Amino acid sequence: MKRIIFVCTAILVLLAHSALAESGPSFRISAGPTMMYDPGNQKSGAGGHVTASYRVIPALEVELYGAMSSDFDVDNDLTNGDAAVSILTLGGRHVTSLGDKSAAFFAFGAGVLELNADEVPAGSDDSRQGGVARFGIGLDFFIIPSLGVTFGTGFNRGFGATSEVVLFDLTASAFFAF
Repeated sequence: MKRIIFVCTAILVLLAHSALAESGPSFRISAGPTMMYDPGNQKSGAGGHVTASYRVIPALEVELYGAMSSDFDVDNDLTNGDAAVSILTLGGRHVTSLGDKSAAFFAFGAGVLELNADEVPAGSDDSRQGGVARFGIGLDFFIIPSLGVTFGTGFNRGFGATSEVVLFDLTASAFFAF
């Protein structure tokens, strides 16, 4: 319930900042595939991601990022088998124009990371939630001013109950701005 209240409050704050937004598209939604890589055991898993962002000033967007992976090999105290990873963060994107057709960005955020294990000892919980910090960089390529593709890479570091999780990700997505 606290998370729902937090997300709703964040959305209301974003809507209140509409006077600060530059002319043109203020909202942006993107989705696409994600490849997550665990450098500890050198295993990877495919999945998908979705982002929703709101431009508060010309170079800064507030961003909600969510990603899920398929099962891949995890070796920690929860499981020695396969696990799926889910990430949800609230943060921002600092955007720098590289010309009429492209822009570079630096993304950052903090939120919740959840591990869902396939193989756990009998009587044990098969999931664990903790915090996550996310940092990323990428490039946007505009087909038209409100439609384009994004390529990026990110670093995800768990903390709290998921402090053993370190993941790198590669993303590609299509975006629509309005």
